[in-house]
Amino acid sequence: MEEKETHEDQTVEKKPKKKRKLQEPGVIYLSKIPALMNVKTIKDIFSQYGEIGKVLLQPNEKAPNTKKGRLFTEGWVEFLDKKIAKQVAANLNNTQIGGKKKSRWHEELWNIKYLHRFKWAHLNERLAYEKAVHKQRLRTEIAQVKRVANFHIQNAEKRQKQRAIEERKQRQGKSVGGDKEEGDYEIFQRETEEDTVTRKRKLDSVGETGKTGKRKKDDINKKSFFARTSLIKSIFSGGLNEDD
Repeated sequence: MEEKETHEDQTVEKKPKKKRKLQEPGVIYLSKIPALMNVKTIKDIFSQYGEIGKVLLQPNEKAPNTKKGRLFTEGWVEFLDKKIAKQVAANLNNTQIGGKKKSRWHEELWNIKYLHRFKWAHLNERLAYEKAVHKQRLRTEIAQVKRVANFHIQNAEKRQKQRAIEERKQRQGKSVGGDKEEGDYEIFQRETEEDTVTRKRKLDSVGETGKTGKRKKDDINKKSFFARTSLIKSIFSGGLNEDD
């Protein structure tokens, strides 16, 4: 009998290849931007360590713009691979920027931090929030300035009205008073008890002197009357008295 040999097909199962993880971007934060650095210089420096996505620098609004360029306070750099972003932050933090010795940034130090779980969309939200807060602060400051200006204007108008009233009163007082100079006012003070007693004594003394003077005047008039009547009698009687 023929023996049939059967060969079992040995099939080797191939394991599925692991899918490569998509590179996740990573963002580093620059808390200090050296003077006269711009987006182009930042890209040129960090692109030698890895592929860069986006760069954003925050301009310094308080500092004036120079002829050589704008000044920036802080910045964000996005690497397409977050591993490279972590390495850059760990290796370059607190180190010299370097380059040629003639470069103005040769001895400047980097201040870099890797932002964990930070996406570029978060940065956009933060900037939009800061912009809205800045606008609200400006509106508040403008309203405050307007309130202060209106307060000073109202006070100035009140002073002008009060000055006009005082000048009108002074003109009226000068026309009535005659010789009174502008700005002169009569002030009356309440009498004290001593002043009242003194004034009464003066009035009494003046009254007594007036009475005595009147009596003396009456006596003189009587004497002159009797003298005139006696003279007339003597003329018409021929120098004879009535008793004779």
